[in-house]
Amino acid sequence: MRSAVAERFADHRRENVTMNVVTLTDEHKEETERIAAGTWGSVRVAVHHELFDLQELPCLIAVSDKREVVGYCYYRIADDECEIMAIESVVSNTGIGSALVSAVVSKAKSENCKRIYVNTSNDNTRALRFYQRRGFAMCAVRWNEFDYLRTIKRSIPLIGDDGIPLLHEIELEMKL
Repeated sequence: MRSAVAERFADHRRENVTMNVVTLTDEHKEETERIAAGTWGSVRVAVHHELFDLQELPCLIAVSDKREVVGYCYYRIADDECEIMAIESVVSNTGIGSALVSAVVSKAKSENCKRIYVNTSNDNTRALRFYQRRGFAMCAVRWNEFDYLRTIKRSIPLIGDDGIPLLHEIELEMKL
């Protein structure tokens, strides 16, 4: 079920609705966290054997011309690497995800990162296609990672997109 923002954005997309990618500020913090919690079940995400609180991470957001959050990208920079921790566009196929990835790549380059990477699940074929079309390549598979991740975040389902069992974590990277 799409949100009211998604409905409005989709309705106006034919009218060339614009959006800007900006750093998350207090003005949009609550709205962004609400959208993320709706998708991830909370503002905590489990990835590569760890649990991360999105509220503690930097975030870029896509804001529509009506000042509504239409996408977000939480990320973290450690050493010389940038990891996309959670990314979402409220409406698919509108360029929001591409704009967010482009912005976080620019941020990583400005921080002198040598690579940017993201992890997704084996069932998320849309994400696998999305990242590969944007220059990311698969670099690791953590077999049966979700067995462990369910012990630290119990809300992770057994079955994912398209009825595919949620089993493995796939890492994709882009060298910078």
